[in-house]
Amino acid sequence: MTRARAARWTEWALRLSLATAFLSAVGDRLGAWGPHGSPHASWGDWHHFRIYADRLNWYMPAAVQPAAAVLATAAEAIFAIALITGFRLREAAIGSGVLLTIFGISMALSLGMKAPLDYSVFTAATASFSLAVMAADHKLEGQEAGNHESTLSHKDKVAIVTGGSSGLGRERPSV
Repeated sequence: MTRARAARWTEWALRLSLATAFLSAVGDRLGAWGPHGSPHASWGDWHHFRIYADRLNWYMPAAVQPAAAVLATAAEAIFAIALITGFRLREAAIGSGVLLTIFGISMALSLGMKAPLDYSVFTAATASFSLAVMAADHKLEGQEAGNHESTLSHKDKVAIVTGGSSGLGRERPSV
């Protein structure tokens, strides 16, 4: 297997594993894994999820907590669909990483550091950010395939991937 092919399979595995984790959590809030108290359900319904979410979001005003739970759930569903379909993959991966990082920090602050480590929340966040880099690399490869005489330096490619400035179009200061 070539390196490029292995990278494609790895990208697909990351997309699918992150998306299914998000969809599983959303489904649990809607009772898909059984009612509250059943062996495979963490929450089993929206009410019990809200109790958990409010505990994690203790630092938010009580009036904002219901909206935060809805927004987090909507974000998880949207990111899952985008990850599966590949729609705006880089942005979905970055959004997933940010959401998971916030979740992990909230877990650590309210439940202790062991909780996000036991549930691999920071690992999933890192996987999301890695996927964003992979997606940007593939996008760049596609652009370069259309222009076989690409003269972009590595620094310029990094700037394209990260959205930062590379100094393209500027003269270098003389030394």
